[in-house]
Amino acid sequence: MSQITVRQANLADSAAITALTTANVKTWMRYDPGNEPVPAEYDDLTLFERWQNAGPWASVEMCAVHLANLLRGTDGIPLVAEVSGQVGAEAEVYIGNEPEPFGHHINIARLIVDPAYDEIGLGSALLTYIQQIAEAIRCKRVTVADGAPEAALYEHHRFSHAHTGQRVILKAQEGRVFYKASELTTFAPRQIDGWHMPLGRYQNARQEWDRMPPGFWNSVPEIVEIETARLHLTVTGQEAYALLQQDREQPQRVHAFIWSRRPISPLLVMALRDWATHHDYAELMTFAWDHVLAQIDAEPDSEPATQHLYARAL
Repeated sequence: MSQITVRQANLADSAAITALTTANVKTWMRYDPGNEPVPAEYDDLTLFERWQNAGPWASVEMCAVHLANLLRGTDGIPLVAEVSGQVGAEAEVYIGNEPEPFGHHINIARLIVDPAYDEIGLGSALLTYIQQIAEAIRCKRVTVADGAPEAALYEHHRFSHAHTGQRVILKAQEGRVFYKASELTTFAPRQIDGWHMPLGRYQNARQEWDRMPPGFWNSVPEIVEIETARLHLTVTGQEAYALLQQDREQPQRVHAFIWSRRPISPLLVMALRDWATHHDYAELMTFAWDHVLAQIDAEPDSEPATQHLYARAL
């Protein structure tokens, strides 16, 4: 029987993590001038094009930078599962401290297994180890978003479906609301400890915060070039931080990520719509879970994107 070992990943694992990532990509794509995907060879793709296909793990160079960021003391933890000394699976988790319904939790942001090791229990070994971490630091629950392909694995480990969320559009419009939007200049994660993340929370508030600091991917020009605003917003009875990034393919659209001291309010949504109008955007695209969707006047994106969140209480 193969011996499985789970441990924290390090920079020396970059090549192995890239290898198991690329092994999970059936067809590599390049986007033509009309933004249509065209099959391509991996070796012919730029770093940015590889990133478009499979994220920072798709090249050793970007994977090493990504791992270095996790290992420098953020609330993200990269883990690998080895079989007889060979890395066959990787997971990344983020510790979050948010108000309910999430609370103090560990979110599994990524769990990927090399197809060559698919049947020997590496996914289960990683989940068991993650739950042990969560119990050791007294988390209330372990969560994972969009786990549909691995639903059976999570259900086997006593996860149950907790929430559903979707990508939505907020139309830009001028609003009669008094607010102040100033440039955000400090990016310490403790700024959002205990805060809500009503909009743009695809994974958890702490992980999404890693999008906020400027300059992370300066070595990849195509990532840097999009227009970005990092704001401290104050609205009547509300304080929030906002990351607003122009869409690469639709320049009249801006992606919105919002952290707020209090739950979402109509005035905060109105301020965001007004800001978009005065910066020549037609709409804001964002993501919201079910407990927030009922409180905002939004419409589904024309290209639907739904996620399900599974949770295990501890």
